[in-house]
Amino acid sequence: MDKETNIDNNILIALVQARPVLWDKTLDIFKGRCATREAWSQVCCELNEDFKEMESKGKNESRTVA
Repeated sequence: MDKETNIDNNILIALVQARPVLWDKTLDIFKGRCATREAWSQVCCELNEDFKEMESKGKNESRTVA
């Protein structure tokens, strides 16, 4: 990334905890790539308000930070 990104760990944890598809292996939907990808996209959008407007390369870099 061009700029350093500082993410509040408590906010990130809360966003992930609110989406069991990302962490609860007992859910059938946990295995669904579309569902997990959408959940990560939601997390990224909440952490970075410009996420939806970013180019694909920028989105991939943002996801690696989160």
